[in-house]
Amino acid sequence: MVGFDLAWVLSGLFLIPYLLWGIYLLRQRLAHDVDLDRTVETFTVVFLIIFFIFEFTLIKIWLENDIVSLVFATLGLAISGFALYGPLVMSFGSHLLIDILMPTGRYNPAEPRYGAAEGFELRGDFEGAAREFINIARKFPKETRAALRAADNLMLIGRPEVAAPWFEAALETIKDPEEALSVVNRLSDIYNLELKQPAEAREVLEEYLERFPAAEYAASVRRRVEGMSEVSGPSYLV
Repeated sequence: MVGFDLAWVLSGLFLIPYLLWGIYLLRQRLAHDVDLDRTVETFTVVFLIIFFIFEFTLIKIWLENDIVSLVFATLGLAISGFALYGPLVMSFGSHLLIDILMPTGRYNPAEPRYGAAEGFELRGDFEGAAREFINIARKFPKETRAALRAADNLMLIGRPEVAAPWFEAALETIKDPEEALSVVNRLSDIYNLELKQPAEAREVLEEYLERFPAAEYAASVRRRVEGMSEVSGPSYLV
């Protein structure tokens, strides 16, 4: 029977935000390494549950007499869900597990809470730890520890190009010359050796000299800047 089917129309309308939001999330996570706010993540999971219940119900009604088509339609929808929202669901599950095992209290605390991030580290999930530390660093931009730990975990999963900006963010909040030098040396090596960007490596050292011209190791850093070639070796204090 051919005619207006409200369920069919609603099914199509639900597919539009499902596909667009899923593609957007993948781009944010894979291209920009941006994680969802916890509240948005929760609402997205709720939407997915409602969407799949609705779609699977309609598929079963429409294709109940065609078992082969029913199986393939169900598999297709499930595969699309895994491809678009798999990382988000895994992140949500990890957050839920960490909150149960190591509760951090309110979602918007006045002080940074590191329980979830450190829980990911203890489990060896350095990608999850990096996301948690990044979230903390964004909410508390003066938290040097958060930015450094985010960068450390990003290095552990082989993402030096994403780690470098977080090392730079940490440097902006460090006031002690010796502590800053340790980060500067590491960041300079990342640009020079990992990313093959000697100009950026030299710039990091020059910025250190601008901030701390009278520091104990300023002369050593200045010699390194003067002697840097296109291909530099690891950083060593002299």
